Amino acid sequence: MLNQVILVGRVNKLDKQAGIVSIDIKRPNETDSDLVPISLSEGIMDNVLEYLTEGSTIGVKASIHIDSNILRIVGEKVTFINTKNE
Repeated sequence: MLNQVILVGRVNKLDKQAGIVSIDIKRPNETDSDLVPISLSEGIMDNVLEYLTEGSTIGVKASIHIDSNILRIVGEKVTFINTKNE
């Protein structure tokens, strides 16, 4: 079974304690955007905190998990598109 999703958006919030990065994803042909929280492992989160700030653009390869009717997006790989050093 294949369970993958690719998300690209701007970092809205970095929550080190929870290991969650929230990104704004623009809807096609609309001015609205969706705020999507993505769970990251500790190692990936450390890299994200070192190189990214709010407003940076990232791509995330993730999978979808449903536990007790709660949908979670779990990031497996993060690609830095626009970092705080640029």
